[in-house]
Amino acid sequence: MALDPRPGERVYQEIKRAILSGELVILQRLDIDKLASQFGVSATPVRYALAILAAERLVRLNTSRIYQVAFWSERELRELYQWRQHLTKWALQSYAPEALSALSPDTDYAGAYLAMMGHIDRNANTEARRAGRSADERLQQALRAETDALPGAHEELIQIAASLDRGGAVLANKLRRYFERRISHCAVIRSAAHAKAMPNNGG
Repeated sequence: MALDPRPGERVYQEIKRAILSGELVILQRLDIDKLASQFGVSATPVRYALAILAAERLVRLNTSRIYQVAFWSERELRELYQWRQHLTKWALQSYAPEALSALSPDTDYAGAYLAMMGHIDRNANTEARRAGRSADERLQQALRAETDALPGAHEELIQIAASLDRGGAVLANKLRRYFERRISHCAVIRSAAHAKAMPNNGG
């Protein structure tokens, strides 16, 4: 009899939500039995969910064959920022300048970033949009650390958003500086992300 995928899908969505929201932090252990008990399912749907999340590189198997929330190396984080920068350049080729009215200075940093990137990506081709969303998901833990690691990060983002209705070279140059700053400060951002996660590791 085939496995009913619905429990696995539900567990997958719940674990992914917890990772993206920061409820589960980098390097946090994901115990299969505890998760099965938490979600009221057998171990099989949990393994199904973790396998998908591992393929999405949001979780990983450590050397002890235990699942953990993924934590990038400095090189991996740098390459992830570089990849997102490349995808953004691609999206700008089809971007039609328009203000992002939903964004305000009160919007939290990660929310502002996601709103802005979704706005820029809206006319990009399907594959580029999917790749952008995937990169942004993997950057979630870094985004939460950027405001600690990079002074003025939130203000920088709001200034870029203010150029969305202009587009062209002005917007492209601001986005280039935005990504280059993060690429050059990967070690600092990674350290800040690790420090934010430390109290909860092993949960």
